[in-house]
Amino acid sequence: MPEERSGCASAGRGPRRWRAVPAAVAGMIVLAVASGGCTASSGPPSSTGGSRASHGSGQPPGGTMSARAGVRRGVMFGGDVPLAMAESKLGRKLAIVRVYGRLGRPFNNPKVDRIMAAGTTVLASLDTFPGGARYPAITAGREDAAIKSWLNEVERSAIKYRLPAIYVTFEHEANVPSHHRGLGTPAQFVQAWDHIHRLAAAAHLNWNDGGRLHWVLILTHFAYADGQASRFWPGTREVDIVGADGYNTGGCRVARAAHASFTTGKTPPVTPAALFTSVVRFAASHGRLPVFIAEWGSVAYRDADVRADWIRQMQAFVQANPEITAALYWDSQVRPCDYIVNDSPASLSALGSMARAPDMQGRPAAA
Repeated sequence: MPEERSGCASAGRGPRRWRAVPAAVAGMIVLAVASGGCTASSGPPSSTGGSRASHGSGQPPGGTMSARAGVRRGVMFGGDVPLAMAESKLGRKLAIVRVYGRLGRPFNNPKVDRIMAAGTTVLASLDTFPGGARYPAITAGREDAAIKSWLNEVERSAIKYRLPAIYVTFEHEANVPSHHRGLGTPAQFVQAWDHIHRLAAAAHLNWNDGGRLHWVLILTHFAYADGQASRFWPGTREVDIVGADGYNTGGCRVARAAHASFTTGKTPPVTPAALFTSVVRFAASHGRLPVFIAEWGSVAYRDADVRADWIRQMQAFVQANPEITAALYWDSQVRPCDYIVNDSPASLSALGSMARAPDMQGRPAAA
């Protein structure tokens, strides 16, 4: 986030059938693929738009890029819950929605359930917060009951709502000190991620072991640009997708830090390439992994409709980088940073054009 905040179906394949097997971890639901289930894709997803280059033939550890991304037919266009509520203005249903959860609380709630029931997958965080469970406590297993319950809820939801792929992350933006003060070091974060991933793997909840979960490491774009990302890197065996959050802020954060009034447009806009090229390069150098732009957005500028143009630039950037398999617009506000497009006809039109582009029609897919 920009600041602090309060089925298997494809051509030529049969349905994925599930059977229970003995749990490797007590108390967890374990699902396995019965005979006749889906197999890993043998090639990259096809793009209907014609403007995206081929993913290539190299395979990262654990499967092809397309299999790890769990995406077919291009890029999954998505956003946060407020953008999902404005789907009619975009002229399409979102393919993926960003949701945020806290360790110890259930995954399911009526709003998220309605989103999934409509056929939209989610990218869900399982986060702890300053004052909550620290990374060493998670690694030691003291939060296992809550973690296993949450992971099982995610898997059950994917099955119930026939979502062939569903996406999870632990402690998104772990590189932001103010959001994670007192929780532990980067090395301890990696150990906690390892532990949570092992719980899911032991219960066969992950996409490459009979389940539907795909793991996305989400850091802010700064971490990939300044080299900090490597300190938070759990490795290609435990990360399926490299994710980044980044915004064209117009200087709003600087104004907040200085406790000054903010007029949008004081700082020249940064380009999408300036924000996200480093994450694309990081993913390429760490197993040729797919990339999710997990949060992106732009403030509005008073002297010109810079935001609408910035959205068009973002569309061009995504289309030029075939590693990017999902892009989720953050249609929300953290004063004085306002990324909401609903009240801007030009910005909403630009975002709708991006959402309806032929190569932005990606959907979650089974491995």
